[in-house]
Amino acid sequence: MKIDLHIHSILSDGTDSPKAIVDKAKEIGIGVMSITDHDCIGAISQAKSYAEEKGIQYISGVELSTFAVSEIHILGYGFDSNNSQLLEKLDYFEKKRKERAGLILDRLFDLGIKLDREKLPHNSASVGRLHIAKLMVEEGYSANIPEAFDKYLGANRKAYYPSKRITPMQGVELIKKAKGFAVIAHPLRFLQQGKLRTLIEGLKPFGLEGIEVYYPVHDEATSKTLKELAKRYNLIATGGTDYHGENRNVDLGSVNVRLDKFTMSKLGIKNK
Repeated sequence: MKIDLHIHSILSDGTDSPKAIVDKAKEIGIGVMSITDHDCIGAISQAKSYAEEKGIQYISGVELSTFAVSEIHILGYGFDSNNSQLLEKLDYFEKKRKERAGLILDRLFDLGIKLDREKLPHNSASVGRLHIAKLMVEEGYSANIPEAFDKYLGANRKAYYPSKRITPMQGVELIKKAKGFAVIAHPLRFLQQGKLRTLIEGLKPFGLEGIEVYYPVHDEATSKTLKELAKRYNLIATGGTDYHGENRNVDLGSVNVRLDKFTMSKLGIKNK
């Protein structure tokens, strides 16, 4: 059974609608899926029932963008999508992202880069630098997206404006209070830096319950190491492709996600 628990739709920084993603998932034989848009859970209302009608088990998901010294993404699964604290915070994130995008556009304008704000996606709850970079390429101000970031949008570049984010501890707590499972997303960087155990031990008291073991850039040795860490700390071991449609060169369902019985039981996944 194919499983993909890390997917992004057009509601954040992907290019496919939630229903289009479900259609693709059905076509390639995915049995369990979760759309984990950045700081947005709008996909649940559009995709959950639709996926279940097609025989796909759908797990409520989100990816919170948190910051503490460096950027740390926290995946959330199986939470109550009607939790008032979660909804309030996600509304706040959307507002702040749009404010930040406007400030970046102002700085670009001062640099002679005049972009039409109306061309930014109105259906995305997490408008960000990627959307602006794509617009810069479309308008001929940059040759490609990496160049836009290198010259203007990357940290401390000419048009960069810092984001206001919650801490990883707050992100984990937010998911926990909504009765969900908080998971460290794409942890390879922290593993390579020798910081992953410290991160796990720091977040567990706040409700951390998992790490992402299976991911496109994780080789077998990496996944094995991460799985051992998950077992050592009694964490669930999740995985997915981080699919973004045309915005990233990774196919839906292309990662071999092999969930153990503990993880499947915690997430309520039925083994078909």
